[in-house]
Amino acid sequence: MNRKTRSSARQAHCATRLATDILGPVTANSPPAPTPIRPARFPRWLLWSVVTIVLWGTWGLVSKIASEGVDAYANQLLYTAGLAPLLVFVAFTVYKQNTDESRKRRLQGIFWAFLTGILGGGGNIFFFQALVKGGKASIVAPVTALFPMVTVLLALLFLKERLGRLQWIGLILAFAAIYLLSI
Repeated sequence: MNRKTRSSARQAHCATRLATDILGPVTANSPPAPTPIRPARFPRWLLWSVVTIVLWGTWGLVSKIASEGVDAYANQLLYTAGLAPLLVFVAFTVYKQNTDESRKRRLQGIFWAFLTGILGGGGNIFFFQALVKGGKASIVAPVTALFPMVTVLLALLFLKERLGRLQWIGLILAFAAIYLLSI
């Protein structure tokens, strides 16, 4: 079947389909069955990511407003206190999961999670300090949001991960973004 024949067959099929769609309800005694609409697959991770973007984006604005009235250390202290309600929820969730992990693996996970908290909290103090020292939220937040560049470089060094040409171009553009946002 050549291209012309396929095109003619498709047009004839579409014309027949259109005629039955239009005339079907008129000629039939019962209404046509509705065609089921399949919802588009929306990955769950994308939903969680979008919620994260909204929360972190709002967090950046609220952090700037808070920096007008308190210094970076008080801001970090109050930020940490604000985590208390979430800690109750997380603790309850962890308790409910009742996993059977090995003791050694669990201790390693606790160490790395604790280190994550220290690094994140330290980064928050410097973020708050940048805002207290007059940084605009519209500049400080995007510049600091480029932190994955450090993750990429560390992953290249320690985890021996590799980047393709397109990823290297993205990394270079991220460095350019820091420069352009800071001038």
